[in-house]
Amino acid sequence: MRQRSPLVLWLADPRWAWLSVSLALLWMTPALVGCGGSSPSGEAGGGGGGGAGVKQYAASQLPKIEQQLPALDGGRIELPTPDGWAFASQGKGLLTRFHLKGRTGIPQIIVKAEDSPSAIATVTAANVVEYSDLVQADLDAQVAQKRATVLEPARPLVLGGNAWARYVLSAKLPGKTKATIERQVLRTTQSGRTYTIDLQVDNTDLGKHRDHAYAIAAGTRFHAGKPGEGAAAPAPSTPADSAEAASDSKPTATN
Repeated sequence: MRQRSPLVLWLADPRWAWLSVSLALLWMTPALVGCGGSSPSGEAGGGGGGGAGVKQYAASQLPKIEQQLPALDGGRIELPTPDGWAFASQGKGLLTRFHLKGRTGIPQIIVKAEDSPSAIATVTAANVVEYSDLVQADLDAQVAQKRATVLEPARPLVLGGNAWARYVLSAKLPGKTKATIERQVLRTTQSGRTYTIDLQVDNTDLGKHRDHAYAIAAGTRFHAGKPGEGAAAPAPSTPADSAEAASDSKPTATN
């Protein structure tokens, strides 16, 4: 008669069956937990219909907001001021400009608005991927015409419930120095108007100030306003730029 091995006899013993099952379940637990998956640190998970691969950040994950500016662009948009920054000035062709408190020039955040050339009248978390593809097509055309140098292509991003396309450009400031800067542009279209939040920094400072631009984008409130409804912006809390300084702060590359 063939003898069974000690291991077979041990496994067949009902007194040890419960231990075998327990060990098997313990071994499988990490794999089962991994299948559930958690959101990456620093990113808001799921929800909002953002779609696979769309990064999302809640306002609570971004720098604090100090104040909300009165409605601009005919009452269509309200912009927040992030912690450590101050409303600096308005000017022709832009809604507003932000600087670090007590400073002018780079780094700065410029917000602009224009009638939308996009086929998407209002960008949401549901269509931001398609919108980003349209923005990238526009960037590709600018690159082909040597009007822009793209460092990072357009990618969809949801910030505090607002949907944006994000891309990064290289640009040069006019003037004697011809300094090279980086521009992180957040672009969206709401009710037929296209808005850009343009963070302009020295080449090594994008990571340092990126989230301040994100905080503005997350805290922005959009309204279907009518011309003439916007309130006047408050007086700048930092000295207004001189004409020469304002000129030197504008890059030659376009969005």
